[in-house]
Amino acid sequence: MASIENKIRSTSGNQDPAALRDTAATAVRAVLSGDPAQQAAATDKAADALAKAQNIPPDQAKQQVEQYQQQYSQPVGQAKEKAKQAADVTTKAVSRGALFAAVALLLGALAAFFAGRTSAVSPTVTGESRRSLA
Repeated sequence: MASIENKIRSTSGNQDPAALRDTAATAVRAVLSGDPAQQAAATDKAADALAKAQNIPPDQAKQQVEQYQQQYSQPVGQAKEKAKQAADVTTKAVSRGALFAAVALLLGALAAFFAGRTSAVSPTVTGESRRSLA
């Protein structure tokens, strides 16, 4: 985004006031990051502001705005794809970890059950212990 803004500011030349260059840069920023429903109106506004700032025909300014849109949307699309891939990998890793944790808990509970069963003492009364009690 910053490189596109700098390109607009530098190509508008020193003959235009800074406010006009800022308006053109702001209009292009609104096109690139604005609401898709208002995209057409923002594109026209940006093209008009760019045409005035650079003293070029509106058709050429509209082509530049479309070129800026392509320059902006290509890296954004790539970043979205990379983020989606990272989220997928993370989801798989967390799912696998949760599954292993659940299996480990079940095995631990099973081991505790059998350990308790095998080490439990069952009280028996023998003949000798009856004499000492009586």
